[in-house]
Amino acid sequence: MKKYILFLVVVLLLTSCSKEPETYKALKSAGQKAFVKQDYPTARKYFLEALHKNQSDKDLLYLLGLSYQRDFLMDSALLYLKRADLLFPDERETNLAIYQAALDLQDWEAAIKAIHVLVKTGDPIEMYYNQLAQMNLKIGHYVVAYIFAKKELETHPDIPNNYIQLGNVAAILDSFDVAINTMDSAIKKFGDKDVFLLNKGIYYSGKRNYKKAEKIFRSLLLKDSTSIPTKVNLANILSQQKSRKKKLEAYHLYKEIQPKITTDVFKIDSTITALKKELKIK
Repeated sequence: MKKYILFLVVVLLLTSCSKEPETYKALKSAGQKAFVKQDYPTARKYFLEALHKNQSDKDLLYLLGLSYQRDFLMDSALLYLKRADLLFPDERETNLAIYQAALDLQDWEAAIKAIHVLVKTGDPIEMYYNQLAQMNLKIGHYVVAYIFAKKELETHPDIPNNYIQLGNVAAILDSFDVAINTMDSAIKKFGDKDVFLLNKGIYYSGKRNYKKAEKIFRSLLLKDSTSIPTKVNLANILSQQKSRKKKLEAYHLYKEIQPKITTDVFKIDSTITALKKELKIK
């Protein structure tokens, strides 16, 4: 009888020890313990159950988002982090996590919003100029992208790529004179590097100053007769001119580089067909 009672006590103890948490506080506490142990699936299990009981707990939403993020489940991570930010806006730690998840998911709007909170809560905005320029460019906010690209260049004038970035955004806005002047500034500071000259030629093309563009592309081709980008751009501006001779040269340039193009960056097949028809080449 004593053995039976002892056995029953042990069973009851084991049962009570293994009992799953049920209350909101117990579930949250169990999730936090699992999170600290880096057992993120278990942490999520408890956090989600707790969330059903209290959907406006900031810490719960934040930790749930982090538990997804730590397992690289970024879609779910961003979902819960955004919920936390919606209920409790402008929290620095939440927006730092949103920023990191948004970068991974290429959710540029979420990343931009998070950056503004990080700046508001202490980060110097200068450290984000370049990213803000690139992100706004990707979502089509060209004027804003130009403003930040200009600020980035003014802050870091010794980085050659900053001149190219500003020039390209200016060109998208049809401000070709600004783009050309930006390349001239780069050339003055760093020398007549091919990348600056190539971009300057492209900007002249956008301005429809084919004569100056052609001169630049031909000079680059003399320096490197194997450059595909130079040949493509030269062929492009030759094909836009009235001269049959230049159109014919463009056609042969396209035909020359067609087998060497392995990406979709330069789409020339339709141009070759159109030129062949226009020039009545058999």
